[in-house]
Amino acid sequence: MELRHLRYFLAVAEERSFTAAGQRLNVSQSGVSGQIRDLEREVGVALLRRNQREVALTPEGEAFLKEVRDILARAERAVEIARKASHGQSGKLTVGLCGPVTALFMPKLIRTFRQQHPGVALSLKECAPFAQVDALLNDEIDVGFTRSVPAASKALIKSELLFREPIIAAISKDNPLSKDENISVARLAGEALVLHSREAGPEIFDPIIAMCRRARFSPKVMATAASWQSVLTLVEAGEGIALIPACVQQLRANDIVFRHLSDGACRLDAIVAWRRHEANAIRESVLAMLREKRTEWGIAGPTMKLGRTA
Repeated sequence: MELRHLRYFLAVAEERSFTAAGQRLNVSQSGVSGQIRDLEREVGVALLRRNQREVALTPEGEAFLKEVRDILARAERAVEIARKASHGQSGKLTVGLCGPVTALFMPKLIRTFRQQHPGVALSLKECAPFAQVDALLNDEIDVGFTRSVPAASKALIKSELLFREPIIAAISKDNPLSKDENISVARLAGEALVLHSREAGPEIFDPIIAMCRRARFSPKVMATAASWQSVLTLVEAGEGIALIPACVQQLRANDIVFRHLSDGACRLDAIVAWRRHEANAIRESVLAMLREKRTEWGIAGPTMKLGRTA
C-alpha cells in the first residue's frame, strides 16, 4: 500500500469532494478518483460513498481514516528524524572512554556536544585502548580513542592523531631521584620499576621495555598493575618507580612527584578512530568539535595536535 494512496484518501475524506481534494493536491479530479479506486481494490472494501452532492465515508472508511492519519503522521515524523540525522541533529552515538588518555578533554567534549546536539542520544562505553579497535569493528562504539590501529585493521578503521605525549617517571618523594627535575633513562638501570601490565596495555608496556633496552639495560620490573591508579598506589607504597604516559598525572596521587625523562625517552600517540567506510553525520560533528576546540581544551601544541590522518 503506497503512502500516495493514503494521502489521496485523507484529502477526499477531509474535503468531502474529489474536486476539492484534487485542488488541494494539485492533481486532476480523475487522478484522485483513480487513486481511490486502486486503494479500495487493494483494501477490498468500499471506503467512500459517492453521490452527486458530496462524498461520504462508509463505516469501514471511518475506521480506516483514523489509522491513515496515524500512519501519515508517523511517516512525517520518520522523514523529519531522517533529515535531522543526516545533519547530525538526531540519532545516537556511542563513544569509547579511554581512562586518563581522554580525561583532559572528554568532560568538555561531552558537555559541549550535549548542549549543541540535544536531539542525539550520546552514550559512553568504558574500553581499554587496545580493545577500542575491536569495539569499533564489532559496532559496539562509533568513535574510539586508542594508541594505534593494527595494520590488519587499517582497511576498515580510519584514525587521526590527537596528540603525542611522553613517557615520564612517577617517583615517591622519599626516593633520592625525586630531587632531580630531569632523569636520564639510563639512571633507571637497577631501579625497581612498576609498570602497567602488558595484558592490560601492550601498546604502552612494549614501548617502555624498548626504551629501556635502547638505554642498554633490561628493566627490573618488580610489580605490574592493570589500572593506572593501582600503579600509582604501588609507587606510594615504595614498590618502585613507575614509567607512565604523561596523561596519568591527572589521577590523584599523594607523596609522588613526576619527572621528565631525557636521552631516549619515547612518546606515545593518542588517536581518535572510527569505521572507515561508513557515513555518519553525528560522528563527523564530534570530530569537527575536537578539531575546532583542540586549543581551547588543551590538546594542541607541538606535541598535541590534530591533523595527521591514516
